[in-house]
Amino acid sequence: MWTAKIKYKHKDCVTMPKVIKHQITAYATPGNSFSKDGTIYSTGFLMLVGEEKNKKAFIKELKEDCRVIKVEVNHDLVMFVEKRSDAEYAVFRSTEIMTAKPIYCNPADGFEYWNICAWDKKHIQHFLKNIKKIGTAKLLSIQKMKLDDLYHFHVSPRLTSKQKQALDLALQFGYFKMPRKVELDELGKRMNISHQAFSEHLRKAESKLLPHLAQELSE
Repeated sequence: MWTAKIKYKHKDCVTMPKVIKHQITAYATPGNSFSKDGTIYSTGFLMLVGEEKNKKAFIKELKEDCRVIKVEVNHDLVMFVEKRSDAEYAVFRSTEIMTAKPIYCNPADGFEYWNICAWDKKHIQHFLKNIKKIGTAKLLSIQKMKLDDLYHFHVSPRLTSKQKQALDLALQFGYFKMPRKVELDELGKRMNISHQAFSEHLRKAESKLLPHLAQELSE
């Protein structure tokens, strides 16, 4: 099995300009594509991370996009159906390419970061050549290896809206990075609560998620 990491952007993307505009992070998983009455449609899934008002603004604009015909929202998980151009469909319909992780949509540089895999190296090279026809793409790495992990959206412990917001903000602004990029005071201000209240929401979110994560890692 061959795996590759690619950074990619194209001007006609339905989601990326909105991610940048509203300063949220999105993790995307492509769904299926189909043709109906001569028009090509694709489904997609998004997991949104960011400030609540920014996520709401993103979803509102996504619903108003004339290329998007259906949107369903459940908390931070968004499913949508969009019309695709023939050129886009021709590039992305490859049956040899599989996504190993959700696509990371980075608002800081405007790129999507893809982790893909294929049985043959030439399929990845061919895919990279094709996506360059409609956008900007760069191969970050490619190697032959055994696929030891797959990521997908799944059911996780239910967090309250405050706990989820606290966790999203902590992730978005680098609270868990080394060295730490932001302190609790600033994060609390973004939620209009004290740093003590923010810390409590974050601690409760962690206490719900960590046992669930430990169980998954042990399986």
